[in-house]
Amino acid sequence: MYSDEIPRFNYFSSQSEKDIVTSDWGEIFCGQFIDQIQESNKKTEGNVWWLDICDATEQDVDVVAEALSIHPLTAEDIVTREPREKVEVFRGYYLITFQTLVTFTDDGDDRRSIASKSIASSMPSSAGCYILVFRNGAVTFSPSGCSHINRVRDRIRRLPDPSVLTSDWICYALMDDVVDSFEPYLQAVEGESEAIEDQVFIARLDDVQSLIPRIDNLRKKITHLIRVLSGKVDLLNGFVKRCQAKDKQPVFPGGELLMYLGDVQDHLVTTMSNLMHFDGIVGRSQSNCLAQLSANNLRLSLNINEVLSKVTVLATIFVPLHMITGLFGMNVTVPGQDIPGLAWFFGIVGCFISFIIVCCYAAWRYKLL
Repeated sequence: MYSDEIPRFNYFSSQSEKDIVTSDWGEIFCGQFIDQIQESNKKTEGNVWWLDICDATEQDVDVVAEALSIHPLTAEDIVTREPREKVEVFRGYYLITFQTLVTFTDDGDDRRSIASKSIASSMPSSAGCYILVFRNGAVTFSPSGCSHINRVRDRIRRLPDPSVLTSDWICYALMDDVVDSFEPYLQAVEGESEAIEDQVFIARLDDVQSLIPRIDNLRKKITHLIRVLSGKVDLLNGFVKRCQAKDKQPVFPGGELLMYLGDVQDHLVTTMSNLMHFDGIVGRSQSNCLAQLSANNLRLSLNINEVLSKVTVLATIFVPLHMITGLFGMNVTVPGQDIPGLAWFFGIVGCFISFIIVCCYAAWRYKLL
């Protein structure tokens, strides 16, 4: 449940040139705004309106569906938070489903600082933004945590030519802002990937081991960005083709707006190609780290094998001596035990030492030691 104090509804009209931000439907219906919306839809030109609903509930969708005659399939997609990005056309309007990134931070944080924090910790989650475009107006259902609505509002206020403003232009501006919002994350990924690439070849063994989880975390974030952006390529291509078709639906835009959509496509293709390039850099860095670890493990294994081989040679030399001393440790007659003095003892020890020296020399000669 949402508190009545949270302003979730934002209504804009080019006729009044002001925003109405409210927390309930009462202020939207007050002043016959719905009547104005329905009247403007019957005209080819005139008042351009925009209604945004943040974190819409099922009751909110029902109110909009009843007031603007929205198709039940559209209402179902919005209520169930349909994640697939698509363009669908209905009688009197078309629907665009767009995935965007949502991040909950302090109000003083800008997009670049938010992206840097996200790359350093965890990537923001994706959420659906639903755009219903009518003849002279638009209804958007936006998730909380994204600031696309506020930035497009500011962009509308800065328009040098108010006649440019149409419902299709609002749709373009939202898609353009969503695509542009990935740029700070792209810059953060670029900085992190270049830093990792520089550290791979100068890092010590302990540093390389710490780089592996860092690289793996960055690759997951790049994959997340690519997954969110990949659906937009097909969506924009299909949208532009529908706008350029000879038998296109009357609700689809044309003319100069196609140039704006082409600009969004260029930004999207550039962002995708850069992400794929950075993914290749991180992949090479990961391969280099794993290769260094494999080389270090191989070198360590060879050193251990070399030490074990020397230990084996020494054990081979001392085992026969240990066996001989063990046999004479039983109840048997020891050579020279009835002769007084230590001559026999030092003689036996001398034989053992001579045997050890001869065996060690032979092992050294044959490079076994």
